[in-house]
Formats: sequence, structure tokens, C-alpha cells
Amino acid sequence: MIIGIPRLGIYSDILKSFIEDLGHKVIMPSKITREMINLGVANSSDMVCFPFKYTLGQEIWALEHGATDLVMFNSCGLCRLKHYYQIQELTLKDLGYRFKMNVITKKNFLSTVRRWGHISYFEAYHRMKKVYAEIKAVEIKTYRFLPERELKIGIIGEVGTILEPDINFNIVKTLQRMGANVNMSITITDYLNESTEKGSKKDIKEAKSLLSQELGGHGFQSIVNIIWYAKHGYDGVIHILPLSCMPESTVEVLVDQMADKYNISLYRFPIDEASFEAGFNTRIETFVSMLKRRKHDENFNVDTFCYTHC
Repeated sequence: MIIGIPRLGIYSDILKSFIEDLGHKVIMPSKITREMINLGVANSSDMVCFPFKYTLGQEIWALEHGATDLVMFNSCGLCRLKHYYQIQELTLKDLGYRFKMNVITKKNFLSTVRRWGHISYFEAYHRMKKVYAEIKAVEIKTYRFLPERELKIGIIGEVGTILEPDINFNIVKTLQRMGANVNMSITITDYLNESTEKGSKKDIKEAKSLLSQELGGHGFQSIVNIIWYAKHGYDGVIHILPLSCMPESTVEVLVDQMADKYNISLYRFPIDEASFEAGFNTRIETFVSMLKRRKHDENFNVDTFCYTHC
């Protein structure tokens, strides 16, 4: 197999090396470019989620560069990500591409590793433990807190968008350069450990009381985690969501309510194919400046500041 796989943020190189060690060539872009995004947009429904578009663009790029197989991740619950692989496969085959679509879930990952590597259960498990340690190490390095950074900012939102620097304009490094420690509300190890809610049982109960039924994606976690950030002394929270994302759009007003209730500054960044880095960075600079002023000036007025700077 020659396996084409979309990027997965800071984990991309680890994932690529892991599959290559199983004996297969991997085609993965070194960066998600504007051209790839445009390819996905041109072959997608206008109102489909932005992650669908930028992963589809990468799949087209991989097939054009010789991939015989594609890999797409599948989630649980009601999020439309659960159906990406089916719609993308139909779309790509309508475009004339011939390939096999491989679907990866948390449940079938071990069996897939065994099959691709022609290895035993024990060997597959040993390799997965090793790659888990590598994933944990890169998370610690990327999101480490430094005492010289005066702010603490949490990031909530749709998991693919918050984890992919090529899509979120490298927001973590940008904030770190501005003097903020950044905590990512959901990481891959959180997902693997089924610990995507940072809040206590009381926080989770409060978040559940705001919803009449189960919500797909990680929209519920966005509600719980902003409560946790507020209770643990964070200066602000940034809510990143791709436009047309059903779970995150659904919880917007609830996230706003929790921010008001627990008095934590919130800034929301919708992202789609029309977003550009220049405007994005300007808004981040304004938000960070506001947080610093608020932290050091007890008489600071947010409304006055936003009237002047926002």
C-alpha cells in the first residue's frame, strides 16, 4: 500500500513514522496549503464543515501524488465527522480516482496495526505503547508552561481545528510569543484516555443541565472546560470553531453564558476558507492586550477598551 493520510497537527510526523515502520510508504503533505484547501472547497458542498473541506483537499493531493489507499478518522456520537469517510469516498470516486478508503477508529486501531504490519497482538500493543509515549512527549514540549509568561489562556472548540496549526494560524506559538501560557482543552492523549472533560463532577452536571440531550463532537466539552478554566485562575479562553460546525455552533450561547457567570474573558474565532492570517493575528493581539490590562488594572473597563481597540 501507498497510504495517503491527512495531517494531524503536532502529531503528524509521529503518525507518519509509525505507519512507515509497519512497512508502508506514506504520502502526507508537509503543510496544508491554500491550494489544498481550495481543492477541497471546490469539490464540497458549500455548507459542509470546514474540516471536511481541508481534509478532502489533502486526500486529492495524496491521490495525485500516487496514494493507493487513503486513511480517514472516524469519531463517535452525532458529529458529522462520523460520515466524512463515506462522503469523501463517493466524491473522490466520482472525480475518477481509484483507491481504497481505510477508516480508523479507537476501537479498530489495534487490529488495523496488526493487519498492516503482519505482526502479533503483543507486538502491535508494544508499538502502540511506544507511539503513545512519543505523543505524550510532544504534547508536553508544545504546551509546556513557562514562569516568564504572565498570562494563562485556555483553548476550546472543535478538536481538529484547535489541534492543526496550519488551519488555526499557529495560534499556540503566536500566543506563547505574546507572553501567554496555553492549555489545549483536548489533546490526543485526552481522547485516548477518554478524559476530554477537565471539569469536576459538579461542573459536568451543570453543563448537562443546559442540554436536553446528547450533543455530537466536542461541543459539550467546550461548555465543561470553560467552567474549569474559570475556576482554575485562567485569564481568558479562546473558542475556535470551523464555520458550519454543528456542535460548536450549538453551544456558542451556552459557552457565552458560562463565561459571563464565572467572569472569564472569552474570544471566539470562527474559521473557514475565507479566513486569513493577518486579520487573525490582529484580533489575537487585541485580546492578549486586553487580558494584560485587565490583569494589572482593577479599574480596567472592558467595554471602553473594546470601543477603542476592537
